[in-house]
Amino acid sequence: MAIFGKPPTKKPQATKPSPGVKREPHVVSARELAAQAASRQTGKPLGFEPLGETSQRGASVIDWSKAPKAIEVAQANPGLCAVLENAALSFANGQDAAARELLEQGIQTDADTKLSPLAWLALFDLLQRADERTAFDQLAMQFVLQFERSAPSWNERTRPPADDRSGTGGGYIAVTGKLSSGSSAQLEGLKRALEKCVPRARIDLSSVTGFDDDGARLLARDLARARSQRMELAIQRPERLVAALEEAVAQGRQGGEGAWMLSLELLQWQRDQEKFDERAVDFAVTFELSPPSWEPPPRSGTDKAAAGDAVQSTAAAVAETRSNAIVDRETLAWNGVLAGATPSQLARFADFAARNAVVQIDMTDVERVDFIFAGALFNAITRVETQGKAVQILGATPIVRALLLLIGISPRHFVKKAD
Repeated sequence: MAIFGKPPTKKPQATKPSPGVKREPHVVSARELAAQAASRQTGKPLGFEPLGETSQRGASVIDWSKAPKAIEVAQANPGLCAVLENAALSFANGQDAAARELLEQGIQTDADTKLSPLAWLALFDLLQRADERTAFDQLAMQFVLQFERSAPSWNERTRPPADDRSGTGGGYIAVTGKLSSGSSAQLEGLKRALEKCVPRARIDLSSVTGFDDDGARLLARDLARARSQRMELAIQRPERLVAALEEAVAQGRQGGEGAWMLSLELLQWQRDQEKFDERAVDFAVTFELSPPSWEPPPRSGTDKAAAGDAVQSTAAAVAETRSNAIVDRETLAWNGVLAGATPSQLARFADFAARNAVVQIDMTDVERVDFIFAGALFNAITRVETQGKAVQILGATPIVRALLLLIGISPRHFVKKAD
């Protein structure tokens, strides 16, 4: 029997951080970012929230249970590591430099990234796109030492931004959804073409559903630059956008300066000088600015299919359809930037799947896939497979393949393209 009672046990008190001592930053993974984007999905391309003191490196969250059913995400993503997941999302959001920095640091400092061949291949992909031959060769030497096998070879032929089987030459850029500041990723193909002084290109506006002032200014600026550089730019199917701009201009100043600027720019490409001159004067009066001058783009042999023609010839319409999704025997070929939840590519995918037991998608000429499209494609593949059909993806570059794996598309869907 104890003579003295036991002293009461003191409950441990939560220690307060000492003044001046910073807490360790919370590590945010790609999956957390993707889940946040999916939970507030509005049909727009993925946008990152400011991270403050957080870091995208070195962590991966497996629990995706909170992801909405509209974009179902697999529980496991074979072949991926946390750094590659973050890089894939950065690239999908148009942040090429950030994606490259993540991978470059990852293969130097992160154990999982060092052991991931796909992460290395994704970095090779980004260096090829950026035309960084010296950095590519240096990485190749490191790759050989790391994996004791041959590294990818440099492709002397610059990857075209789109398929060119229509015969018009140049690149193909598709703009989908609402035209906004977030559309810069979709317009990146046009920016690269301008930087490389590509003589001809095509931009498809048929899937534009609306615009805001920032988006209108963005497109107007790029079109003006193309015009000043004398690029032969074919603006395909702008009718819906033109109609929306007309409604905005009719509201005067309330319609927004961006809408007026884009409307005037499209009139230049349409070579409608009479209407342009009248609107330029109204613009000057409305916004108390100097009116823009009439400087139409160059005339060329491609004018029949060129920018702003309200009625295209049958041949040009066929060329436009083929440029977006080409059915070649048993393969559906996609190209350009794939963005948004319900673009025309997915409708063609459904039509093609209805006619074929094995659905092959050739993504060799796809420049970029955004997060929203990747989720929509995952759901489309799931629906097709419930019908007992097989889906195969050919030619997807490593950085694009990484995003599709991250969203839940299985590695078994990726098939090596025959030479």
